[in-house]
Amino acid sequence: MSAGVPLAVDVAGRRVVAVGAGPVAAAKTAPLLDAGAALTVVAPDAVGEIREAAGARRLVWHARAYAPGDLAGAFLVVAATAEGAVNARVAADAAAQATFCVRTDRPAPDADAASDDAHGTAALLGTVRHGDFMVAVSTGGRVPAVARHVRADLSARYGPEYGALVELLADLRAAPDVRRRLEHLDGGARRAAWRSLPMADILKALRNGDDPSARELALACLCSSSD
Repeated sequence: MSAGVPLAVDVAGRRVVAVGAGPVAAAKTAPLLDAGAALTVVAPDAVGEIREAAGARRLVWHARAYAPGDLAGAFLVVAATAEGAVNARVAADAAAQATFCVRTDRPAPDADAASDDAHGTAALLGTVRHGDFMVAVSTGGRVPAVARHVRADLSARYGPEYGALVELLADLRAAPDVRRRLEHLDGGARRAAWRSLPMADILKALRNGDDPSARELALACLCSSSD
């Protein structure tokens, strides 16, 4: 499989069907649940994480074998059973209805595993995520160990403060007083004002839990740029 094109897809409220409920399925579906997907799991048995999520009504679990019609209306399908023949049938059924399918047994049931079927291929990339801040890494499914290594490095480099940074700056971009201060600037000058923010200093304040100082730093810079 080629490396493909990475896409960020909004699955909030969309029907996602996972066939299989073992450890691999649990690992693959956890990010989908966190992203707000309307998840249905089909499997005769399930690991504790999936049972608990079903008990909390975070997902729907059909405790039986896969059957025709289970993929109806699905936006995305995850084929994650321990049986290659079942995964192949799920992938074929998904392709028949033009639905993307992640098949976790090809090339390997790993954080960087991806589907390599002829139609409707998709991959769930290894990610580092803090709120709306997300970094993804893939090796096209060829060397999952490299993807795991890079993801671990990214996790160390990009902590929760980056999610807080996104929230802070998004709030400032929408704040009426900030918009008024910058409205007299042309497009290029406004972009320059945002690019001039002392990101390192703001991140340091956020890392230390000093959100007010981070906001003051950003506001001071934006206000000076608008003078």
